[in-house]
Amino acid sequence: MTYNNDFNSLLSQLQELEKSKDYLTIGRTLDRRFDSKINDIIKKWISNDRLPNEEKKFIDLYSNLQLYFVEYCVFDSQLIINNEDIIELFRTCLFRTKQIEDLKQAVIFVRDEQPSNDNTTEEDEMLIYLMRMLDARSLAYRLCFRDLNPPPKNLNNELNLCLTHFHAKNYLYNMNSNNNTNKNMHVSYRHRFFIGCCTFAVASFDENRGYLKNDDNKKYICLLAKYIRIVLSQKNFERNKSFLYCLRGILALLTNCVPTENWIHIINRALANTNDDDAQQANPFNIDLFSLIIIRLLGSNILRDTAIRSDSNDITSLVDVALIFLNKWYATSIDLNDNDDDDDNENNNTSSSLDEPNQVLRLLRSSVVKDGKLTPIVDENLKTSQKKNSNRDQQLNTSQIIIPYIDAKYDRLRFMAMSTLSCTMDFHDFSVLQKKKLNMAQDIVKIIFDFIDQAVAQENLQYKGISFELLLRYLLRFLVQDFVKGPTIPYISKIVHYAEQRHLNALKILRKISSSPDMKQGLKNNIELNEFLTTKAPALFASDPRMKKIIEQIRQNLAPEQQYEPLISIDTNSRQAFISYSHRDKVQCDRLVQALEQAHLFTNVWVDRSYMRDDMVDTITSAIRQSKVVFVLLSNAYCTSDFCRREWQFAITKSIKVYPVFVQEDFQRNTFDWVLFNIGYSHFYKIYKNDELQRLIKNLRSAKHEQPKSPLDLNESQGTISITIETNPLDKDANLKKKPIAKWTSEDIQNWCRTNNLEKWRTPLNSYHGKALLELNRMLENDTNLQYIVNGRDINLTDVVLLKCELHKLLSKRKTIRKLPKKKDITQHRSTDISTK
Repeated sequence: MTYNNDFNSLLSQLQELEKSKDYLTIGRTLDRRFDSKINDIIKKWISNDRLPNEEKKFIDLYSNLQLYFVEYCVFDSQLIINNEDIIELFRTCLFRTKQIEDLKQAVIFVRDEQPSNDNTTEEDEMLIYLMRMLDARSLAYRLCFRDLNPPPKNLNNELNLCLTHFHAKNYLYNMNSNNNTNKNMHVSYRHRFFIGCCTFAVASFDENRGYLKNDDNKKYICLLAKYIRIVLSQKNFERNKSFLYCLRGILALLTNCVPTENWIHIINRALANTNDDDAQQANPFNIDLFSLIIIRLLGSNILRDTAIRSDSNDITSLVDVALIFLNKWYATSIDLNDNDDDDDNENNNTSSSLDEPNQVLRLLRSSVVKDGKLTPIVDENLKTSQKKNSNRDQQLNTSQIIIPYIDAKYDRLRFMAMSTLSCTMDFHDFSVLQKKKLNMAQDIVKIIFDFIDQAVAQENLQYKGISFELLLRYLLRFLVQDFVKGPTIPYISKIVHYAEQRHLNALKILRKISSSPDMKQGLKNNIELNEFLTTKAPALFASDPRMKKIIEQIRQNLAPEQQYEPLISIDTNSRQAFISYSHRDKVQCDRLVQALEQAHLFTNVWVDRSYMRDDMVDTITSAIRQSKVVFVLLSNAYCTSDFCRREWQFAITKSIKVYPVFVQEDFQRNTFDWVLFNIGYSHFYKIYKNDELQRLIKNLRSAKHEQPKSPLDLNESQGTISITIETNPLDKDANLKKKPIAKWTSEDIQNWCRTNNLEKWRTPLNSYHGKALLELNRMLENDTNLQYIVNGRDINLTDVVLLKCELHKLLSKRKTIRKLPKKKDITQHRSTDISTK
């Protein structure tokens, strides 16, 4: 009778606690009395005694309450005052030695039990309660208790044995033998335990990193990868909770327990050589796997909406693990923003063996969704590049699939989305998505600094396992786009403070922002930055050559241009060519230099490896000023180098002929906003193609060194320009679709601005008609120095780039030949706000 009274009293308390969700009370209440009852229930179960309904109800409530702690860690820990007290209470509650021992015995029982013929062991609901209790400890350890001493090694060892047990292998083989994607497959509780629960538990413990590193695990890894592909190919897989549960466990296991160094070379070889059957056979992490994870899992409307609202712990955790899995494989290459020594001649004369192109990152960056699969976009020739870019506007890619997750309620999920986007988003993605999310750049910067504030507030400078330095690095990645730099200006004082604390990435951020001409004035007006550069930095970094060099580069970026121009005598008879390149592209640079020297087109080809003196800045600026042409060797490495950008910008300001040359096969000019602005829609060359290199040499032989005219340039012999009449789907006015641009009214231009997200241009273009708009386009096409075209307006480089893009798309779709408006008529209507050089 006493036993029943005690039991009923505890059961009643569990029912009240479940209703309250008062985490502090839950932590204080779940003491050893409850542990004792759970111990009795587990012992009866593993002894094959029948459990009464009351005891099943007891362990059901108890296991649910333990999972509530995970819910607290994920969603509410920042909203509750007694945060540290609650976490410490649950540390005690979840990892008491006696209960860990009970769970270990339960795991052994499930692993060694033989399935019965009547299927009762497969569907034993006690497995559900056991999985909840194991999940609670796995997630708690992963999120909060990595410093647990001692860790639950005995339990961990038994879970490890479950992974390679014949029960687990049978479930994997049975799934892999099923190729019917329309069949409604059933996943039993025991299947979930071995494939979903044990895999996730093993992956959550740091002791198991590298668990699958031996060669004899390769077949097992292939089975796991194939399991993912089969499940994600199933129709309506997202409605099957068992599938989602198992996917989370396997993805976590492949992320945390498979050493990257063992597989990245195999993956790169297979993705780079899709026709190599042997390479495909050896690679379980193929294009199909990454395509299914991105398109079917992360791109699922059901999973995305549920994860963003955080309506389900399991789904939120699954999406989080999927993003971490992607991060594991695309982040193996050297971060281009870490290459702050690109201007260091001594350290970069040779390419590193670690610079192997990461094919996963390339796949995510340069692919679109086509027929349910990621398909790389590679321009076959120059004539089709504009058509491909136009088609890309209407196609889904990785960044567009992931961008909604930055609005997720769960902050770790937001962060992992930000991490992926920092590597995959280019300016084209930003310009497309900005039409749906106008303040996207501001939102991204704000989210990163919200995380930074949380990390700085912690003693170990980490927020939920995310380090402060890593957050700065992700911000640095986004800052390769100029239009992200503007929203960062309000945070300059914080960045300066971090730089004063000797954080290298903070200095790199300041250097990156200062490399943009648009940002100079905003930085000069910052009192803290000026004081830091002039007074504090010399003393702080006197003994640190690396940081001292970055400080000097920031000063050079902000200094008046003439301050760093030595007086030189220019030989007018000399025909020197200057090569501006990243040292990561040394091989391609050498190839171009050899071709130029063999063609005898120049008296000298200047490359920094041969002519550098002590004063590097003066040496390079002098060399550029003495050159007739500058070859800009474009790649992702070049465009993320602040020093390379300064060389290109200096050549432009000195009106020296610049030849854009692509040396990276998958490089796209609209990847970076400032690159697109500098190049515009003029010709460029791809010297990794032999015929393109020959075309460059042929054009260089022309004495005038003229670039081919843009389709919008004047045809002097006919006095006409080519314009198309194809319907623009964004036009609101039906008459505007067929109306020649030259006959557009001011109202037509205002409507066009509204429908193309050019709100900032409505006021500057208020007095324009169609002829003036065509003249403005001509100015933008032919004058790459036109940094500001509207005085007294809130117009920056990004706005100019967006206008150029929209004008180009508008005009390139029209084919009717119309007479060119006379220049004298245009100037009468040109806005007084327009300023030219």
